[in-house]
Amino acid sequence: MSTTRPDAWVRRAAALVALVLLLAPALSGCTEDLSPESSAEGQTTADVVPLMEQVLRQRARALKKRNLRTFLATIDRSQVKFVDRERVYFDNLAQLPIAQLTYSVDESSMVRTAGGFDAVVEMELQLEGYDALPVVRPARFHFTLDPEDDGLRIASDRDRSWEQRNGVDVQPWDSRAISVVSGGGVLGIFDARSVVRARDVINAVEVGIGQVSQVVPYDWDGHVVVYALSDTDLLAGLDNLPAQDPDALDAVSFPVPVRLDGEDGDPLAGTRFLLHPRMLDSNAQQLARLIRHELTHVALGSLDDDVPTWLGEGIAEWVSVQPLPEDQRLISQAAIDAAAAGVEDLPADLDYNDEDQAAHYGLSWWACEAIVEMYGEAMLWRLLDELAVASPTDQADELQQTLQMGSGQLAREAAKRILATYG
Repeated sequence: MSTTRPDAWVRRAAALVALVLLLAPALSGCTEDLSPESSAEGQTTADVVPLMEQVLRQRARALKKRNLRTFLATIDRSQVKFVDRERVYFDNLAQLPIAQLTYSVDESSMVRTAGGFDAVVEMELQLEGYDALPVVRPARFHFTLDPEDDGLRIASDRDRSWEQRNGVDVQPWDSRAISVVSGGGVLGIFDARSVVRARDVINAVEVGIGQVSQVVPYDWDGHVVVYALSDTDLLAGLDNLPAQDPDALDAVSFPVPVRLDGEDGDPLAGTRFLLHPRMLDSNAQQLARLIRHELTHVALGSLDDDVPTWLGEGIAEWVSVQPLPEDQRLISQAAIDAAAAGVEDLPADLDYNDEDQAAHYGLSWWACEAIVEMYGEAMLWRLLDELAVASPTDQADELQQTLQMGSGQLAREAAKRILATYG
């Protein structure tokens, strides 16, 4: 997901101002900065910020209390299309388990327009039981004067071109009607077309959480947010996808940073995963295996972020097949063909998700099988721990030191076992 955004937002409070001070600049035909230096007729940014924050506090309280009437009272009712969209947004958030929801205004971003005021607003949203920390995301709001009192009303809470320019990730509940279906440890986000498969997905995730927890030796809370939508819009919008073509991915897990301007190593709000729409129509065993693969990434969190891709994906594949009888642990024909043709090394990170990705996944999985067979399961997790803290330039040496073999020999051990099992 994108990590670019404007400068850090600043929130300040100040005294309220009478409507007469607001009205003249609001009716101006131009757009200008509302910094104290450029304010008209003595008006400053500090005069307007409290009015914005007042209506935003009312909005936040209404959303948390699921009070539609109060929520609609914060909106400019003359904007009919916006009101209709906000009704959908209210219904969406009413389905989410909200632990924290607040807004703050970036005072420096405010501009006066012919119809009112624009400002960047930060929203903090934490999902109860799923987010370790609130997720902070900016949005560009438009405020108009309320003719009935001295306050402001919200006339827009999204600016798509601004979002694109600033790399803001948009959640499904921001852009469409969603259906939220919950289970034990899982929060499922569906839409009108995909919700018909909700129970199958939720059941598979519930079972998968227990199965993955039995294999992965690290502590995790066993909770996950999963997106199962009927189109690939959200998938295509994710940054740093492992493949250039989003359609090539059956599913993807992704970290949720607390802030878009966060630094490497900053704590995450969590890790979520997303299913490609075509996987909703797959058979139950295939779907369950895929879900276990993604849950493994969720359980590992950031531990597998910096290890070689073959190890991170190989472990996820290895964990995903553990509940299956050995004769049902299917592998791609591409992996069998690659093993038969002979392999010289494990797949490189740069080429991992190219046209040979099916072979790469199979070879990575069986590299992990080879490690477990030769050294025991504990060695697989030890290798993950060692490579997770090694620099990329030292990982090859660390592999050699830990296993007493290099990646080329491990690749050949994997290929040998693939042919012995499937050849």
